[in-house]
Amino acid sequence: MLLKRIKGTVFGGAIGDALGTLTEEMDRETVKKNYGGAITDFVEPSPSSVCPFLKKGQYSHETQMFLIALEMYAEKGKIDEEFYVEKLIEWVKDEKNHRYPAGGHINAALAYKSGALPDDARVKGTEIDGALPAVAAGLFRWDNSEEAYQEGSHLASIVYKDDILIDTAGLIAVAVSTITGERIFLEMEEGKLHFLELLHSFSQVEIVKSYIDMVITTVKENIDELDELILRFGNGNFVLEPFALSLYIFLKWGKDFRKSLLRAVNAYGEFGGDTDAIGFLTGALSGCYNGIDAIPKDWLRNIENAGYLKLISEKIFEKIKNE
Repeated sequence: MLLKRIKGTVFGGAIGDALGTLTEEMDRETVKKNYGGAITDFVEPSPSSVCPFLKKGQYSHETQMFLIALEMYAEKGKIDEEFYVEKLIEWVKDEKNHRYPAGGHINAALAYKSGALPDDARVKGTEIDGALPAVAAGLFRWDNSEEAYQEGSHLASIVYKDDILIDTAGLIAVAVSTITGERIFLEMEEGKLHFLELLHSFSQVEIVKSYIDMVITTVKENIDELDELILRFGNGNFVLEPFALSLYIFLKWGKDFRKSLLRAVNAYGEFGGDTDAIGFLTGALSGCYNGIDAIPKDWLRNIENAGYLKLISEKIFEKIKNE
């Protein structure tokens, strides 16, 4: 089952990113104008999208950054800052394959490329993009939440220096570790609250704790309306907004991969939002919980680089077995 959860996380994140990129930063009316309504499947990106150069089923930089972290674990079996930075530099040199890169990652990569030391290369920022590679730490440290938090935080700190982002990255790793290790039960509200309380106990930053408290309150209220959730948590790229919204979508609908993912990638609301990041994180969490078999077969076939996603998942599994 561990391999199925790893594959579910990797494919789920990439699929959520690819679907969410279609609607990123578009409001409801723009989505309707460009796609005829809510996204339900892979389609060619609209010329009005943030990534009009992508093809049907291609993902954005969220998945690219995540894959760099996965490759590090697959090769080294641990956090290796030198390896990670080298991969970032390779990525920044490959301008043809940049996928609407986050400013933080590209600025840090350019600084490291110029020979800057970590204290000078790390950037100040709170974009969710900087926390998402921590999903890889959660997978690799699936049996130890403490190590997951430390390594998820560490990964984020290679690029960013903001405490809110670094703490949230650690919590994302804890969430993935807990799900992968089957230490969460979504069947009852009590299990969901226990999961959130665990995340709260790891957090070291008060504003991060306050967002988890909002998710706890919302779980108790059992809110269904997506627009209300967007108003409550936000859906922009400030790390805590997509983190909290994705957590709630996962806890509310995550036992049904397709349902939860489509809510995530259509979480644009009246003003637009960071739907590819919300899709990536929700897809990774729900894919991890349900395993690869729960993901629609046509999505598995049509996601970009499906063969490589399968291969890197298997490499991570083999590395874990041999630890």
